[in-house]
Amino acid sequence: MLLPRGVIRFPAGAEEAGRGRHRHQAPDGVPEDRPGPRRIRLSPQSRRVATIAAVTTGTLAASTAGFAAATPGSGGNASLEPIAATLDTASMIGGTSYGTTRAASTVGLAGKMGNPDPIFTAVSMVADQSTVAPNAPVLLTVRAVEIGTEQPVSGQHVRIAVANGPQWTTTAELQTDGTGTAKITARLLSTTTLTAVFDGTNVLRPSLAGATTVTVRSPTGSTTGSPGSAATIPMVIPGSSIGEKAVYLASLQKGKPYVYGAEGPYSFDCSGLVQYVFKQLGRSLPRTAQQQYAASIRVPQSGKQPGDLIFFGTPGDITHVAIYAGNGYVWSAPETGKTVALVPIWSSTYYVGRIL
Repeated sequence: MLLPRGVIRFPAGAEEAGRGRHRHQAPDGVPEDRPGPRRIRLSPQSRRVATIAAVTTGTLAASTAGFAAATPGSGGNASLEPIAATLDTASMIGGTSYGTTRAASTVGLAGKMGNPDPIFTAVSMVADQSTVAPNAPVLLTVRAVEIGTEQPVSGQHVRIAVANGPQWTTTAELQTDGTGTAKITARLLSTTTLTAVFDGTNVLRPSLAGATTVTVRSPTGSTTGSPGSAATIPMVIPGSSIGEKAVYLASLQKGKPYVYGAEGPYSFDCSGLVQYVFKQLGRSLPRTAQQQYAASIRVPQSGKQPGDLIFFGTPGDITHVAIYAGNGYVWSAPETGKTVALVPIWSSTYYVGRIL
């Protein structure tokens, strides 16, 4: 049987199967039979959401960004702080509210809406560099067009999403110009995979760009022979703007147990604690201590500041990481049977990394 557009057909008994052994009871206590399919009518917006969710096989939800970004504006580039989930992403970057209409140009709109088959679209995203140093700028260019005619999809919202394990996390929302193009400059702290998403309109189908991976490698510079130096130290080392905040957030985890592989918020391993703390500050760090070592900027022992990462082991085999608190102490999730605590640096051989 053909159903109207926007109607989903559920097989008989689906509701009871979803409730296990619980059956619906009629007022008189006799089980009520519910033969036949149930029909649920979805709004156009709900259909669009379901479509893009199926394409990405993950969750696209606003959260703190893994990078700082800037978009062109009337007064030049406007720096962006990572966007929190509770904020309106579009308003943060000078666009219109994300919840407003996404309809295409009103020119010929009535005729297009009369077409039962919305126009297919294609979205692409290109990075101007495939390999960058930590916190170095990379320009991402997104373009949306109609398939077949190659006409630009102009004046529409596109979202930048970052791979977060098995999910995708929205980090920014842009609006295409008259050529169907939108640009954003991102500063990445670790190797990152990104994509662009167009949610579609009443007349344009949603589409998803192919994934783009930007590799982040630590910069190189002069060498030193001090015990705590890596093989290479940058010539110029930027100061940390979030170090004190990282120390404060680490202190809030005091007393929580060490559990191997734990990422918080109730228990941690060493790199899980670091990742958790810096995520609250909008920095998306890799998961392991070795990866965090590679993603951080090398700093000599004499130049360490609160909030810097203290790495133990060797450059090719980092075995532990902690957050420097100042005065020779670190916040550390040490080992099984112990808890997050403020302890002295216990070895003269360690390496220092900085997250900007």
